[in-house]
Amino acid sequence: MRRFVVPFLISLAAAFALHGVAASAAAAQTKPLPPSKVRFGIGDQHTAMFTDVRWTSMDLRITRYFIPWDAADDRAQLDRAIGFVEAARAANVEVLLHLTGRIYDGTRERTPTAAAYTREARKLIAIFRPMGVRTWGVWNEENHPTQPTFAQPTRAAQYFLAMRAACTGCTIVALDLLTQGGARSTGVASYRGYTQRFFKALGRKASYVKIIGIHNYGDLTIDGGVKISRDLITYAKRFNRKARFWITESGGIASNRGRTCSETRQANSTQRMFTHAASLAKNGVDRLYMYNWTADDCIALHDSGLIRKDGSARPALGVIEQNVGSFAR
Repeated sequence: MRRFVVPFLISLAAAFALHGVAASAAAAQTKPLPPSKVRFGIGDQHTAMFTDVRWTSMDLRITRYFIPWDAADDRAQLDRAIGFVEAARAANVEVLLHLTGRIYDGTRERTPTAAAYTREARKLIAIFRPMGVRTWGVWNEENHPTQPTFAQPTRAAQYFLAMRAACTGCTIVALDLLTQGGARSTGVASYRGYTQRFFKALGRKASYVKIIGIHNYGDLTIDGGVKISRDLITYAKRFNRKARFWITESGGIASNRGRTCSETRQANSTQRMFTHAASLAKNGVDRLYMYNWTADDCIALHDSGLIRKDGSARPALGVIEQNVGSFAR
């Protein structure tokens, strides 16, 4: 009898321990957040999200998909994006289609000319606008070293003007920045330096900027409050005081190039994501896009997914389910 009971008790204890980890992560929030006008959505690169009951039960109405800037000439990339937009449309979800760069053999591609960007952006708009896409991002995470726009804010400003001219009446994320650097960092790769040079390049057209995107991982990984994101917002308003802000990419990181795998850390950062977004609403933040639904089981260079490859949920999903009711759709 013992040989059957002992293994059973061990497995039962293990099950309760795993449940305890998930429960403790989901219970990281001590009290519900007050209602917020910030709209919440989850971005991903896969259509399976739209048919997952765990996603549909949250009744989300916005999502984000990033697409190579020249995908109109890449059949595989184009078909994937079309499939995603069609699935989102069927689910009555608005897609923020965000253009991005590519990595070739570990090296970022050369910076596209303004003429090349204009040509390719117009192709994408001609394909996706008739499908209902009216929310666009000029370029994903422009000040990140993996992007060809890195340290080239003048070119990024040219891209914005090209996108604006090509998509009249569209809602456009004009500038999209990772919160790297800090309040005293004015280098062109930091958010302050990049923002300053971007608006300088626009000159009198600075008022054309309606929305600025923020990737606030720096505030989430280390529990230091919202000071970096708030500084970015305050600094950007020096150049356009009427600009609004979307947190276009956020969430708890399970693992990346510099961090080992930790779903507990991911859950804790996910809680901060909601707390920070609610706090920043008074500073002009209107939307929060969490990234992402589909996990890579800590294999990819960046993994912030909620659903493991075997279909099971990480503890961070429980944190989202606990908080989503406080946010607008």
